[in-house]
Amino acid sequence: MTKFHEIQSRFEWLNAFFRSYHSFLVIEDKCTDLDRTYKDLSPFTHLNNVLLYDTVINWCKIFGSRSEECHWQKVVKDHDHFRRYLFKSIGKTQKEFSEYQEKVVDFRNKWVVHFDPNYEHPAVPFFDIAHDSAIALHCYLKEQSNSEYPYGGPENIEDFGKEVSKALFSNLLINQ
Repeated sequence: MTKFHEIQSRFEWLNAFFRSYHSFLVIEDKCTDLDRTYKDLSPFTHLNNVLLYDTVINWCKIFGSRSEECHWQKVVKDHDHFRRYLFKSIGKTQKEFSEYQEKVVDFRNKWVVHFDPNYEHPAVPFFDIAHDSAIALHCYLKEQSNSEYPYGGPENIEDFGKEVSKALFSNLLINQ
């Protein structure tokens, strides 16, 4: 895979993260009301769980274990420079980020991908650091783009995610 395609794939995973993240947020508090019509089928609760899992998986592909094929370290040349950029952007120390990263990876490994009946976790992990770190990487990669590796994706990844969720749920008349 060429460097251009590797960088593009990170943008694609970041896009997937923001699609799922914002769609998850849109229906998170509305599942009970939306499912009421469908008795015991719970289609919106199920969809919300799928979006939650997809959000976690996509973030972990990029920020999880360094052995992940899509980890940011495989496309960012200056790791220390990006780390400084990341921690400044999200307002966290490396220790705080590492502790959070470990919790999300643990949630993915023990709840989302595999089931550990003894795993105790919060109902849903907080996504504030995941969200902010994904924005930071998106901005960083975009800033590092040049004529050799041009960026052609959404200018504002946050707006992109919101637009996707609106498009997905506009027929349900869900107000954001």
